[in-house]
Amino acid sequence: MATIAQYTATEAPTDGNGPFNAPPLYFELDTNPDPVRVSPTTGDPERADFVLVGSRRSSTAIDCRKITITIPTGTNSPDLTPDLNGIAADISIKDWTPTTNPQAKTITFTPTADHAVIGRDEGITVQLMGIRINTQVGSAPLRIDVEWRASDTDDPWNSDPTVIDVGKFPPDFYLRNFITEELIIDNGDSVKLNWEAGGASSLKLLYDVAEINVLGKQTYTVHNVRNSTVFYLRATVQVGNNTVERILSTTVTVRRPDLEVRNLVVTGDVTATSGTVRIKDLRGPYGVSLKINSNTVFPTGNNVTVTDNLTTGSLTATSGIVRIKDLRGPLQQPLKINSHTQFLTGNNVTITNALTVGGNTAVTGNLTTGGNATITGKLTGSGDVSFEKQTVRIKDLRGPYNVPLQINSHTQFLAGNNVTITDNLTVGGKAVICAGETVQITTSYFSGTRYLNGTGRETHKDHNGTSWPVTMWADGDSASKLQIKKA
Repeated sequence: MATIAQYTATEAPTDGNGPFNAPPLYFELDTNPDPVRVSPTTGDPERADFVLVGSRRSSTAIDCRKITITIPTGTNSPDLTPDLNGIAADISIKDWTPTTNPQAKTITFTPTADHAVIGRDEGITVQLMGIRINTQVGSAPLRIDVEWRASDTDDPWNSDPTVIDVGKFPPDFYLRNFITEELIIDNGDSVKLNWEAGGASSLKLLYDVAEINVLGKQTYTVHNVRNSTVFYLRATVQVGNNTVERILSTTVTVRRPDLEVRNLVVTGDVTATSGTVRIKDLRGPYGVSLKINSNTVFPTGNNVTVTDNLTTGSLTATSGIVRIKDLRGPLQQPLKINSHTQFLTGNNVTITNALTVGGNTAVTGNLTTGGNATITGKLTGSGDVSFEKQTVRIKDLRGPYNVPLQINSHTQFLAGNNVTITDNLTVGGKAVICAGETVQITTSYFSGTRYLNGTGRETHKDHNGTSWPVTMWADGDSASKLQIKKA
């Protein structure tokens, strides 16, 4: 158990002397009795003994030439004693003497020499014995001023104050023996706290963020304690408009505690064999990438969001949806997709540059490309294939197996492009004669096998008596029905 003294922060010196910006001496106050009690309105006054211990917590020594204790005197709540009469003052430094100034309400200690040296890790003790306490409940500020400078220097003298609030309690008040039944417990165990208290207007148990009213109780059990915890017991006394409080503390230590830290630097391994580890912002060391050297499973219902680049050797998503805004290969390397890829209905595939396909390509919907599409295998499509801007070069264009190729649009063969047909060309069900072909023209008008353009042909004369190799007949004549055969 410890008593929590109420301090006002020590002011730093104004000369900015580096390590001497810390207080020259750290003071702690012990009182007898503890706590200090107010005097009755009649009869003998209550008296108290004060012991002030000042410690030097530094690697350097200081020169000290004066220590002044200011004691508030009067009959009000912020006053400690009616006057400074009868106080026996003493200090542990050799050849120092006290001087009391009732008007200034001070007791000042000075050396017979110019100053004394207080070495590193040394200290002083100041005793103020037989202080008469006034009758008003409240807190009185006890001020300690130390005049000092860095040892073996000609630096100017500094004066730093420390203020300790001294509580004055009614005679029937007590708060003591605040302890835990177990000083060390396992993680998740309960801790039972005990104390003795009386005469308080308010009594609160405080720990972590909890504040529990325990007025009228002498014990309390805190369950599921997961880290080492300091418990505080705060009693408040109010008499009229005057208040004073006393705080005790006790600590319980937890084996293998849960940890909550602001910054954690680990130079070795961190292993969590069970339980959940929750991390808000996981990063690698400064200037070094974070490395995760194990399989990582994100259970269902947990999203993984990558706001910048994601580089991975192998990424497998067995379920759910993976949404990627910009999918690329490593720097200066192409993206490789080594699996069947299915683009579902209602999803467009837009290729703004060249498309190269080494195998077969099957299109069940529409395929639109604004760049080049190079397909070295087969392209099969049950929907439309549209190339709106670029050139499509096809070595062998065929219809599906056992089904003719159908071209259902106007087709324009630009100048300089030959069209070669190695077999028959049928247009609208009729044969087409191309330039340079040899043909035979026959008619049933002739008997036997005679040709109008071959050897043994018949000769006929027109009405002028001129002979021609071809004879024309009037409409309706059976001889006008000619048959053209490919020679």
